[in-house]
Amino acid sequence: MDSLMIVLNYPGGMWESIIGGFNSAMGSYIWSVIILAVLVRIVFVIVDIFNKYFNMKNMNINQKMQPELEAIQKKYGHDKVLLQKKQQEIYKKYQFSMVGTCLPMLLVVVLQMVVFLTLWTGLQNVSNYNIAKQYEDTKMVYYNVLRLNENEDAVQLFENELAGLTFKEDYTISATIDLEKKEMIFNFYLNDNPNESLIPVSLTMVNFNEDTNVNANEEIYKLIDKYASEYVDDAESNSNDTSGNAVLTEMEKNIKQIAEEVTADYYIDNLQSFLWIKNIYKAESPTTSPVFDKSEITNYLQNYYSEEEKLIEKQYNYEEQIFDYVIAGLNERDLGVNGYYILVILAVVSSFLSIFISNKLMKKSGTQNQAGGKMMYFIMPLILGLFTLMYTSLFAIYIIIGQLIMMAFSPLTNLIVRKWVEKSGKKQEEKRKEIVDVDYRRKD
Repeated sequence: MDSLMIVLNYPGGMWESIIGGFNSAMGSYIWSVIILAVLVRIVFVIVDIFNKYFNMKNMNINQKMQPELEAIQKKYGHDKVLLQKKQQEIYKKYQFSMVGTCLPMLLVVVLQMVVFLTLWTGLQNVSNYNIAKQYEDTKMVYYNVLRLNENEDAVQLFENELAGLTFKEDYTISATIDLEKKEMIFNFYLNDNPNESLIPVSLTMVNFNEDTNVNANEEIYKLIDKYASEYVDDAESNSNDTSGNAVLTEMEKNIKQIAEEVTADYYIDNLQSFLWIKNIYKAESPTTSPVFDKSEITNYLQNYYSEEEKLIEKQYNYEEQIFDYVIAGLNERDLGVNGYYILVILAVVSSFLSIFISNKLMKKSGTQNQAGGKMMYFIMPLILGLFTLMYTSLFAIYIIIGQLIMMAFSPLTNLIVRKWVEKSGKKQEEKRKEIVDVDYRRKD
């Protein structure tokens, strides 16, 4: 049998690889997204300069051509063929191209859409992967704490120093967990003497990747079924379930409580949060919990199951049954909500201000497209608001940082474009004068 341990491979797309590289260097997905937003927006600032240059240049040419175009319209309006010929002559005179006017803008729009959609997909893939990893790590912690039932040092401790005592009422516990080193250390403290721990218990965590002959979820389910499932003792039951009709011992009940407590602590301590956002991989909203739910986990993990695992899960439904036990401790904690729509508001406001500032600056240059500008005031903020409302907080942070950068660079961008157009216009004017002078001398 092949290994049936779920292997969570990091997504391998272009954006995912870039974000993963930044995360490896920075140790933070938040900083990775901020750096990515800065770099992407700097590229778009450069693209925006060229786009505005061509737009402003063509609008200036249009203004210069307009009197001549109106004159030939009056003179040759009755003859469409001749009118079109004269128009082409004027376009050639001013080096104006309809294709050249629309193409740069079209390319920029296409590029922006491609980057927007692929980056959104990439950040969502990264978030889904990390949510799945949060769960898998939490599940492994829960499973390994239950293994205290089979640890000789733990059993001896529960049969002697902790005999007859109840977890939380009579004693507490602290756990040090290192998944990379596969090591757990438990310290027990009697409530009567909270400053001095009993003999600590060390546990080497199971790594299913090292065993090629087990189904990880099946092994986890078996241990849960043995040490965490509480069956009703019914002598008259006709059930053929040989594992049923058992009642947990006091030690098993205590260890089950300990597993729930330690697992909840581990999840909370390892949450990737940012400011008021408790889980950056989920949407920032008062209707969203920072804890994964069953539907999320079953959907995300489907992408990592092998074909054999999919068949086993379909038949035995291990994952859904395990989930309820893993999440039991977290269900008792009040973690609140994952946000308050702050990112949504910031995304909408920053998008509106970015468009407003850009249009105001372009209007001063006489190159603003009023109809398109007014539509964009509503369309883009609405789109960005919906994306930040529904998807990962990482994408919302990327959007907001990007909009702030665009606002900061807009005055500089327009200054560069205006100076460039003025310089280009002077050169073209000098070139036309030279052509006129040459033509005049030839006539003499």
